[in-house]
Order: sequence, then structure tokens, then C-alpha cells
Amino acid sequence: MDKHLIGSLSLVALLAGCSATTQTTQTGTAGAAATTASANKAPADSDADWETVFVPPPVGSHLGGGVVRVARRQITGNDENALLGNINRLNVAAGSKDERPFVVTAVSHATGVSERELQAQQDVLQLRFGELCAINAIARGDSNKVQEIARLRSKGRSWTDIAQAQGTSVGTIVKVAQNANEMTINSYSNQAERAKGGQEKLKDIGVKFQPTGRPNN
Repeated sequence: MDKHLIGSLSLVALLAGCSATTQTTQTGTAGAAATTASANKAPADSDADWETVFVPPPVGSHLGGGVVRVARRQITGNDENALLGNINRLNVAAGSKDERPFVVTAVSHATGVSERELQAQQDVLQLRFGELCAINAIARGDSNKVQEIARLRSKGRSWTDIAQAQGTSVGTIVKVAQNANEMTINSYSNQAERAKGGQEKLKDIGVKFQPTGRPNN
């Protein structure tokens, strides 16, 4: 066969191989991003437990009110169902783009795990922050146990059994998840109040706002 022809065929095969590798890499990256995004979606029935209300400013205060997400019903108890309820509440909040940063910060404070580590865990395990809160509460700072606990949970083991096997109680894990929920709600609502309160205070001293939100004296 002609040497030029052989060279041309080799070049075509090389380019085809590079193209296939690039497409595979891009597909893999897009797939990972899509999976992580789906992990942060709120459960389909999330609206049943939540409602959005406007909190008026305190009487005699310059602080403004704000729109806050509140639970329709309280979660009580220290058992498996209470833990599942608190996990679901965290997942619902994390399903909102505006609230997700507050969830990550709250779970970090409640479990003692850095926000960067929580994000890394989600990338690897593809779990929502509610589950990651419970897993890290059970692991108690031992990062080597995180994947083991996630594996046990994926096999159908209850949170109660997993917690007991790791030397703690499900009631203790419920308290951690409750703290994360309370911190999420408080920090998110406080931010909403500060944002509105700042504008109200400027209005009180005569600063007018254009439609764009920029002050105009």
C-alpha cells in the first residue's frame, strides 16, 4: 500500500480518537454536573410541609419585614420519623437557590464539617444536604466513616440502627438536624429582614429609590 495513503489513514484514525475522547470527557463532566444539580432539587411533595409568609417589622422598629419560609407543622419527637422529617426540611430548603447557601452554612456549624468538605461529599456521594447532615452527625468528625455510613443507608439500614452501631443514638442525631434547620430559618429570615430594613430606613430619612433600586437623593 502507498506510504502516503497509510499516513493519511493513520492521521484520520488519530483525529477520530481524539474527538471521541473529548466528547466522552465533556459528556462525563456534564453528567456529573447534572447529577449534582438533581441532588439539590427539593422533593416533589415539599410544598405540603412549607408555606411562604411575610413577617411584618417589629412595632416601633426601623427594621423591615421579610418573606420567610415556615413549616406548616412542627416536627416533634426524637425517633426515626422525627429525623426523617428534619432531613426532608433541610432538603426542601436546599432545593431553593436562595436558601441553599444558608443550609450549607447551618449544616457545617451543626456538624463541625467545613462547607468545602460538605460540597466535596455531595459531589462524591450524590446525596442531599439533609442526608449529609445526618451522616456527619453520626460520623462525629471521622471522615473515614462517612462513605461507610452512606453505603449502609443505601442498603436500607435505618438511621436508628446505623447510629447505634456507631455508638450514638438517633435522638442525638435528631437534635443536630433540628439545630441545622433552626439556623437555616433564622439566618435566612434575618437576611431578608436586613435587606428590606435597609431600604425602609433610608426611606425614613428621605432617600428615594428608582425602579432599579439605586438610591436617588
